[in-house]
Amino acid sequence: MTTVAHYLERWLELSAGFVAAHVEHSRHRGVVISRDGWLNLDAFDHRPRHSLSPIRSRTPERHKARALRLQLGAVLAAERADIVHVHFGYAATDALAVTRRRPFVLSLHGHDVTGLLHDEPDRYRGVAPHVNAVIVPSQFLAATATAAGFAEDRICVVPSGVDTEFFTPTPLPDGPPVVAFVGRLIAKKGIPTLLDAWRTIGTAVPDASLELVGDGPLRGLIPTDDARITWHAPEPRRRREQVRDLIRRATVVVTPSETGPDGDSESLLLVNLEAAASGRPVVSTQHGGIPEYVATGTTGLLVPEADPGALGDAVIRVLQDRSLAMSLGEAGVPHAKQWDVRTCTSRVDDLYEELLRRVK
Repeated sequence: MTTVAHYLERWLELSAGFVAAHVEHSRHRGVVISRDGWLNLDAFDHRPRHSLSPIRSRTPERHKARALRLQLGAVLAAERADIVHVHFGYAATDALAVTRRRPFVLSLHGHDVTGLLHDEPDRYRGVAPHVNAVIVPSQFLAATATAAGFAEDRICVVPSGVDTEFFTPTPLPDGPPVVAFVGRLIAKKGIPTLLDAWRTIGTAVPDASLELVGDGPLRGLIPTDDARITWHAPEPRRRREQVRDLIRRATVVVTPSETGPDGDSESLLLVNLEAAASGRPVVSTQHGGIPEYVATGTTGLLVPEADPGALGDAVIRVLQDRSLAMSLGEAGVPHAKQWDVRTCTSRVDDLYEELLRRVK
């Protein structure tokens, strides 16, 4: 049986649940190695798993890098890892000295290329020649990775994938319309743009409400004195159920992402596929990799980023035209199925096997 060592800075942020989904659905044995300890184990309780944090905390700063390499190498040997798959570029350099003859796969997901390179344009120059394959979720990020120094012929576009057995279609709800937002409350998610647009939406559709699930530094922008706006804190133990329940309550899912101050951009935006799989229309933006997964005019409507007027008009259009909302939602279901998580994970598994054949 092939053993894949999945290495990352920390296992696992709620927003990175797609990494856990990949490990879970892979046909190969997965071992999780977390450099800096654990987060949200009640949501992502994968075994076997190893933390390198204890030895790092006990090691003097000048020896940390060497101690990390030694311990990582020891774990890879003990688990008989055949492949090292680093998730997110932040920890890519850690694996350079210990991959030896094992194939080295790197998954880039967004900020680790679009935002990180804003301040460190040469971050990956030393890593790129040693990576056997780079997995990115969109053509947009593939172009960004190429600009960062990765060889074009080593870049594979494989989206994270949506669980279409969990996110299943339900009828568009009756009653007052609900506008749903799911995501971290950070600059690139377009929170100020959404709240500006909401003023227009709320006036045009007086019985509409806005529900948000997410947390982050911009939470303070969400009004607490508007009875039609409801914020829900993320629930780690039922993170997927919470997102699915909100999408099912929604008339439309809105994702107004835009380029962050540091260049941070969306590479895919999985919630758009979760909404489509659930039979809900999406209003999103012409930003990053989003247009590759939202068929504008067919499964959703796309507007220019950072344009609250255009965003509001598009949401109002969907809320006021139920036949349009139903048409967009129905078209989303087969659209999302082509990126089912099992299909996408199988493509990565095939890549693992191809890389192993090359080194034998």
